[in-house]
Amino acid sequence: MKYYTYPIKIEREGRKFYAYSEDLPGVYGIGKTIEEAKASIFEAMRIYIRESRARRKPLPRSRTVYSETVSIAV
Repeated sequence: MKYYTYPIKIEREGRKFYAYSEDLPGVYGIGKTIEEAKASIFEAMRIYIRESRARRKPLPRSRTVYSETVSIAV
């Protein structure tokens, strides 16, 4: 088994959560909770990676080197 590392983002829109990775175009997840959105995108990422490997298509490298959530007082 090989491990791949990609950052994901989860955003809330209305009552649903949407997950995506900027490094894997067209790969998305959705759920009623953050956990459901994460599970959904993890499965979508697995499918994307399996299909890419089966077709001998190169996988994109993660572009994110560093990410942090900050709070700024103004």
